[in-house]
Amino acid sequence: MHRLRLATDADVRFLADVTLAATGAQGRLPADFDEAAWRDRFAEWTRESIEDPGTELYVIEVDDVGAGRLRVSRTAEFVEVNGIQLHPEVQNRGIGTAIFTVLQSEAARSGVPLKVNVERDNPDARRLYDRLGFVKIGEEGGEDVLEWSKAAEQNRLWNADVAERYDTPGVGMFAEDVLGPTVQRLAQLADGGRALEFAIGTGRVAVPLSEYGVPVSGIEFSDAMLEQLRTKADADTIPVVTGDMATARIPGEFTLVYLVYNTIANLLTQEEQVACFRNAARHLSPGGRFVIELWVPELRRLPPGVPATVGTADPGYILLDTYDVLKQHVVSHHFHFGEGTDAQLFRTPHRYIWPAELDLMAQLAGFTLESRHADWTTTEFTADSPSHVSVYRLPS
Repeated sequence: MHRLRLATDADVRFLADVTLAATGAQGRLPADFDEAAWRDRFAEWTRESIEDPGTELYVIEVDDVGAGRLRVSRTAEFVEVNGIQLHPEVQNRGIGTAIFTVLQSEAARSGVPLKVNVERDNPDARRLYDRLGFVKIGEEGGEDVLEWSKAAEQNRLWNADVAERYDTPGVGMFAEDVLGPTVQRLAQLADGGRALEFAIGTGRVAVPLSEYGVPVSGIEFSDAMLEQLRTKADADTIPVVTGDMATARIPGEFTLVYLVYNTIANLLTQEEQVACFRNAARHLSPGGRFVIELWVPELRRLPPGVPATVGTADPGYILLDTYDVLKQHVVSHHFHFGEGTDAQLFRTPHRYIWPAELDLMAQLAGFTLESRHADWTTTEFTADSPSHVSVYRLPS
């Protein structure tokens, strides 16, 4: 476990010690390094950082003991990490990843990118940033300037290759016995009004629902998925706003907002998921409904000490889910097999939500639970149901 606390003048020596320890362990101290002179400059710069109103300098504590240093600056245009060092004894324990994940969530909520500079002779840090989805946008001296944004991350996950393979007409989630009941139930819940789909994707549900006679609009983050939708329906038939379903607005008022096939779990923090509920409420007329299709977390299948479950094991496809039960995070690893040894891997991160937690999110946004069934055909929801369709309603 780790926590951050704001640094004070009393921490200057410790911050110098941990910076030297981390840099020295990486073998990046020059042969002619003058430690005394460096400490004097570092102490002066550290005190300036503590007093700078646009900067926050933190001590990273692990088990209540100082273990690292973090400096962050914030402007209206970006959040920037100006430096992070961890003592070698606490490295490779996921602390850096956890800190950057929190900062990514902060940047996403603010609608700005997260930036960081990395020395070109620091391959360990570069591997971390690559794994977290940072991309190089420039150079400053001996450093590369990296940037992460939620929009870029979503377009990286849901890129052109994924969008082209997403549709499987007639089978899987595109099968008529799946789509038919979905569209019929949503049309009933729209009650003669307009419907808005969050994360509309390639239009798997929106297109047949529009053809059923329900006016449909959408919000979508992925440019590639939207391009696939546009091969089926133009912007006059299904208007779409590009953006985050937790914050983006589309003109008009709706009687129905819906999120299908576990998509709310693509929001990786509880705060973003609550914001999604509130965004749905903003779009709805009085008495309007918000419908969510979501799987029930499968933790009963996860024995103690085992971090993963196999969801599907077909001849051409294996689904492996790895869990972080502290964060309620799961990463789905989709393995697709071709001829011989050919294989492709696609990963999707999620934050799983228990039904009771989902109901509390709804209450925070002003909704009440109207109904919950195991599927779109209104099968009874039980303790053994693997998923649910929950209908929330605003006061009329």
